[in-house]
Amino acid sequence: MNRFIYGFCACSLSAMLWPSLAPIWCLPILCLLVLFCLKKTPFLAGGFFAILWLSAFFQCLYLPQNAEKPQQIQFTAQIVTLVSQNSDWISFDVRVMPPRQDRSLFEAIALSNVQRYYRLTWQKPAKIESGQIWQFSARMKGISSIQNQGGFNQQKYFISQHIVAKGRVKQAELISSNTSVRKYIMDRTLPILHRLPQGDILQALIFGDKRELDDARWQQLRQTGAGHLVAISGLHLSVVFGLFYGVLMLCSRIFSAQQHGRKAQVIMLVAALITLGYGYLSGFGIATQRALLMMLLLVIFSVVKQFSHSWDRLLYALFFVLLLDPIAILSAGLWLSFLALAIILLAVKPQSFTPPSASMHTEVAVSNIRQRLLIKGREMASYLLNAVNTLWSIQWRLALGLGGLQAILFGTLTPHSIWLNLLFVPWFSVVVIPLTMLSFCLWLLSSTLLSIIGIEQQVIENIGTTILTLADVSLVPFVELLHVSDHLPWALLPITEPSLAAVLFVLIALILVYLRPHLAVDKRIIRYCLVILCLPVGAHLLGAIQRSDEPNHQYNDVWQMHVLDVAQGMAIVVQQSNHGIIYDTGAAFGEFSYAKRAILPFLVSRGITDIDYIIVSHDDNDHVGGLTVLSDAFPASQLIADFSLADHTDRSLSQRCQGNLSWHGLNMHFIDNQLLNGNDNNNSCVMRLSDGNTRVLLAGDIETLREQSLLQTQADVEADIIFVPHHGSRTSSTPAFIDVVNPELAIVTAGFANQYGFPKSDVMARYQQRDISSLQTGHVGQISITFTEKGYKIATYRQHLAPFWYNHLFKFGESLKAE
Repeated sequence: MNRFIYGFCACSLSAMLWPSLAPIWCLPILCLLVLFCLKKTPFLAGGFFAILWLSAFFQCLYLPQNAEKPQQIQFTAQIVTLVSQNSDWISFDVRVMPPRQDRSLFEAIALSNVQRYYRLTWQKPAKIESGQIWQFSARMKGISSIQNQGGFNQQKYFISQHIVAKGRVKQAELISSNTSVRKYIMDRTLPILHRLPQGDILQALIFGDKRELDDARWQQLRQTGAGHLVAISGLHLSVVFGLFYGVLMLCSRIFSAQQHGRKAQVIMLVAALITLGYGYLSGFGIATQRALLMMLLLVIFSVVKQFSHSWDRLLYALFFVLLLDPIAILSAGLWLSFLALAIILLAVKPQSFTPPSASMHTEVAVSNIRQRLLIKGREMASYLLNAVNTLWSIQWRLALGLGGLQAILFGTLTPHSIWLNLLFVPWFSVVVIPLTMLSFCLWLLSSTLLSIIGIEQQVIENIGTTILTLADVSLVPFVELLHVSDHLPWALLPITEPSLAAVLFVLIALILVYLRPHLAVDKRIIRYCLVILCLPVGAHLLGAIQRSDEPNHQYNDVWQMHVLDVAQGMAIVVQQSNHGIIYDTGAAFGEFSYAKRAILPFLVSRGITDIDYIIVSHDDNDHVGGLTVLSDAFPASQLIADFSLADHTDRSLSQRCQGNLSWHGLNMHFIDNQLLNGNDNNNSCVMRLSDGNTRVLLAGDIETLREQSLLQTQADVEADIIFVPHHGSRTSSTPAFIDVVNPELAIVTAGFANQYGFPKSDVMARYQQRDISSLQTGHVGQISITFTEKGYKIATYRQHLAPFWYNHLFKFGESLKAE
């Protein structure tokens, strides 16, 4: 085995945990290290080359950018795919075409050799189609997105898809409208699929287009662990390749009696080309490109008879995938695909699917036909039983391995996925995908011939509906089981971070048990390692038992405050054990809500199961938008606000923002609003939270008049930590108010590069002049503060909780002058 390849793959996969990549000035040094180590220590040379290659690729993809504010730019781009749409807005990805202006040599090489994409939104757009080329004028900014524990890491996803910026279209001009063959086929096929009950799934299977899958369908796919079946992956490509390879081999045997190895190789290459065409039809997404590359490399290795061992082929396929796209390590699909292949290689033995040989019974003289049939029947039964056992061994390993990996990647467990996928995967592999592909090919062939003859389009569509109905019917058992999953207990179990760590250790222990016979290590050492790996599980279970036995009135001396990154808005969670308080709920826009996107996943990851109070400062969307979601999720919580909640929930207020509350040893002091006829911001619920050692002031969006009112009434607003009023607007944070509060730390809840320009630089200068430290959620992500008797300790998402290179702050464009 090539140790250089080993070193490259191992180091590349470890990049998920790197704090940063090598800067440009280090690349020549790394190149020299690769050459120096190549002969004597190839494994180390492969590692150095992985660092060099990933860093150089990343620098080419994300050229040095340092503009914090959005910029209006013009660019030429080709429409790649439509992501989502509603009545007024669409979201789509475009491939940026390199500009023609003069650039440095490095920039010219980078822009010409690395595919770069933009994610754009457009209000009331013109009709767009894949393949069109447009001249856009758009307001662009970096891919930096909200960063919280438990939530979807959109920034990481963007990087894995080569999306380097996102923006909003202001003007656009169509340059070229060449319709692709894929678009032409889709236009003819989609009207037929829309008639079929399972047309949404067929659309995903044939074209890789999942827009028609609604939220209910996605929920069913998640809770059954079947989402991978409707996303074009290695499974689909392998089945398509095997299907057409088998059909072509059958045809060759029918029409030609002579069989030789070269013919098989030609058929293998033809099947690979057909599979390549399927990849084109599915849109050649980044994930599909990787799966195609892996499959084609395995075919080529088989044709040229290189790397005879399966592990060799898998490793070299991984090497070439990472060489072509080193950022593929950020894609969950890469990890799932290669883990699945590794599990299959471990489970399948060379003789597992070997047919029974006729020579097995040559020594037995069998003259009776009945005896011959009995012997043949026993042989076939033994062969089928062996095949079933092998399939079962593959399936349970896949279910456990992929289920554990999905828990690590997505933070959820699907207990029913083991037995459901035991039914789903064979059914899709043997029935659904082959029938879908054959029906689709028959539809393409018949529609082409009927169009040439001159048959009416309506008649052609009716014939197409009849042909594709067979594929639609094959999905009926799958859809029925999806509906059954809605009524299964524990269909989708969210997993907390401690539980996730325990699952990870258990998986390592299982791998160690599996490899124990092959390890030349003392058995006692292995036992000790297994005991150590199981300790986190025991500690987690013991902690859960202790928490369940604790009376509700008991509390710990340690408590935490988590300031969530919800873009331009506010959401704060106070935690003690599994109990919590929520102050403000983030914004909501239509069906989108930061409560769903950030707050609920965070609560799950932290193991917070009981929300005792939901406090809303005032009736602005960026503070009250998620109240509907949260009040439904926690119906036992008490609602506190100073305005009517009728527009957001059917529940009534528990109390207004007045007086004091004691919660798990903490004192919540609501400061009365003495300002009459104030605007909505000035009516914010001001609360001071104290544990006897540290005081935190939550001021909502109060402005100058309310600040002056607080000072005139001599309200007790002195605090160690203050949440900067109104996100750092110039309407707030007067010098006199800051002096009276006299904080050590000022926290700004404002999104990165937000449209309002918050926080204002002159406002933050007032805090800096008083030696007050400051943090902004848009810059550092989630801010978690742990309070003890000795004080408090701060941890931010980007710098402490997940300080990896792909979680850094990403800007876009050239720097602009300060305002």
